[in-house]
Amino acid sequence: MSISQQERISHVVRRLSMGVHPDIVAGLDSTDAAIARALDLSVGAAPVPPAMAAPTSYDQQRSIEIVPTIAWWIDQMRTNPRLIEERLVWFWQDHFATSIAKVRVPYLVHQQHAMIRTHATGSFADLLHAVAKDPAMLVYLDGISNETDKVNENFGRECLELFTLGIGGGYKQQDVVEASRSFTGWVVNVPGRRFSPQLSALGAGPWQSIFIAQRHDSGEKELLGQSGAFDLDTALDVILEHPSTGRFIALKLYRELVGLDADDQTVERLGDAFARDWSIMGLVEAITAEPAFTSKAAVRARVRTPVEKLVGIAQAGGVSQLDIGAIRRRAQDTNGVGEALRTIGFIPFVPPNVGGFPEGTLLLGPHQLVHTFDLLNVLPAAPTELAEVDDLLARFGIFDVEPPTRRVLERETDPGRQFALAALSPEFAVT
Repeated sequence: MSISQQERISHVVRRLSMGVHPDIVAGLDSTDAAIARALDLSVGAAPVPPAMAAPTSYDQQRSIEIVPTIAWWIDQMRTNPRLIEERLVWFWQDHFATSIAKVRVPYLVHQQHAMIRTHATGSFADLLHAVAKDPAMLVYLDGISNETDKVNENFGRECLELFTLGIGGGYKQQDVVEASRSFTGWVVNVPGRRFSPQLSALGAGPWQSIFIAQRHDSGEKELLGQSGAFDLDTALDVILEHPSTGRFIALKLYRELVGLDADDQTVERLGDAFARDWSIMGLVEAITAEPAFTSKAAVRARVRTPVEKLVGIAQAGGVSQLDIGAIRRRAQDTNGVGEALRTIGFIPFVPPNVGGFPEGTLLLGPHQLVHTFDLLNVLPAAPTELAEVDDLLARFGIFDVEPPTRRVLERETDPGRQFALAALSPEFAVT
């Protein structure tokens, strides 16, 4: 099937946002215009998560209290005019995956999300340094127990393997050890805990991280071929200087936006340019300038995540206020949406592991597809009027459709079922 201009325009908007944004797509006449619109950060203001009160102790924390932040975030994916911002916030939140299931303190996860938003379109170097000191990350990957003579390698290993150089990026086990030694000394001031008064006296506010020199291994280290008495910041600078870091991040973001693998020459070119200034938007602009970004092969090359499906369904149905309901087993007040995300295993802030959420064909199993039905509960009511098939598909950001899908939609006489069939179509399963 040939790819129409409208489909390519919609493809650009889908890849550079977390939704389908049919009203924005309708006003664009070229892929260049679509790229410019999606990357425009001058429209609107950067959204700020609503304030969350800091708890007074670690006791009686309830993970369910993160649900309002989840709902707010998904609604930003639907409404934020700064399209690329939401795509990048999702990308970085997944890249630096942190689960509330282990952190247990909704306030810390909420604050981490706010921090990622601050850096999502800025400097990767700044983002990496901020994540390494982030209280939620220090708890999640055991940085708070990493100290002299008791080195914990969890963050050091994941920093090299998942966050920077990548598997096969040129580091060895000894580099994990040396990085972990460099990262020693950081703790979190948890109110009510034994050392909280001392940490407060040193300047750490409640739930803030702070460096304690006595817990830091100040000895000489040899990291990635460089020697020095590295601490967290200087070790991260060494890691950023390694050529694999820029290339690993460039390839990962290329896959996210293009949906295809890049050849080694492209990865080297994009990664090395990225490493000159660590401009995230500079890398995004370079990737979208690649011919592959709007190529036929890239269109519908990625499987749509459940969160993207939810946002797209809400936009297609004209939802004015998104409500995901409760997210807990046997909830009595749920509208089914939050429960669907839980059942599928795709609740924001609850990745299955430090590697982030599943992607690709792992999202196409019968279990995942069946529960797409439940995402339709985001609509306050089922549509009451049949739509012209092309108009309905356009609301879902679909312009090129296979004959079987068209025939099914044309034969359906119930408006609600017709909308549901569009949401469950093979064309909407991919993006």
